[in-house]
Parts: sequence; C-alpha cells; structure tokens
Amino acid sequence: MRKTHASRNLLQRTCAFLVVFSLTIVSTVQAQQPTVYSIEMAVAKGKKSVETDADLTFNETTVSIVPDKQSMRESAKEFAYSDIKNIDYSFAKKPMLSGGGAVATALLVGFIFALPFLFIKKKRHWAVIQTENDFAVLRLGTNNHRQIVAEFKAKGVEVSDLKEEGKK
Repeated sequence: MRKTHASRNLLQRTCAFLVVFSLTIVSTVQAQQPTVYSIEMAVAKGKKSVETDADLTFNETTVSIVPDKQSMRESAKEFAYSDIKNIDYSFAKKPMLSGGGAVATALLVGFIFALPFLFIKKKRHWAVIQTENDFAVLRLGTNNHRQIVAEFKAKGVEVSDLKEEGKK
C-alpha cells in the first residue's frame, strides 16, 4: 500500500512539472510572435486616395503596415517606434490631426489626399501615424481599435485622443 501511495505522489509531481513546463514554453513562443491586426490603409493612387485592406503588424522594434492587394504593396510602410513622433487617434467622420500634425501632413500630401474624406457620412476609428518624414492614415476596426491603441502605448509611443469640436 505504501508503494502505491509513493507511485501516485511521483506521478502527480511529474504531471504538475510537465504542465508548468508546457505552459512556460507556450507563453515564450507566443511572446516572440508578432501581433497582427486587420485594418484599412489610405493609399495614394494617382491623384486620388483609396482605402485598401491591410495588415498592421507589431514587431519588437517596428510596426509595419502592408496592404493585402499585391498591386498596392509598394505603399507598404514600416516605422521604428523610436521614430514615431505622435499618433493621432480619433472617432470621427474623417481622420483628425493635432495642430502640428495637420500642418506637416498638409505639406506632405496636399489637398487631393483629403478630398475623399469629405464625403464620409459615418463615424469611424482613425489613427494617423506621423514621423519626421512620413505618415500613414489608418482606419481601425470597431473590434480592434482599443487593442491597437494599447499596443502603441505599450511600445512607448504617444497616442493623442482627438475629439470632434463640440464633443467632450
């Protein structure tokens, strides 16, 4: 009887060790995988801008935005977290920009890029990533906008939450 009790105890300890070891391995592998979100990206196409499906990938030191369509792949962007000056997040009919960001973006793209946004009737979640020399306009999903903002904040990037005038 004593031998069975010792065998059972050894079996329980072995199982507990294997469970803890397996969970540690799985969490380590999961932590190394980049996080990917489905979004839409505003892309300049000739004199117009169009929204195209894209993947937003959070890597260890960079974030990359890659359009799903092969024809739009040249518009892919990658930003180092340390290069991002600011991210303007808004829930509005069109992407909103902070004061300094609006001037910089206007200089980079001109009026043609903003034209399609004048006809949007429904409010959407927007994020505008700005660096010294580049930017990206993203339309976030209703199910993933909170996670994306949290990911940027966790990487040490400043995210400004902009409100429409007259809204609190």
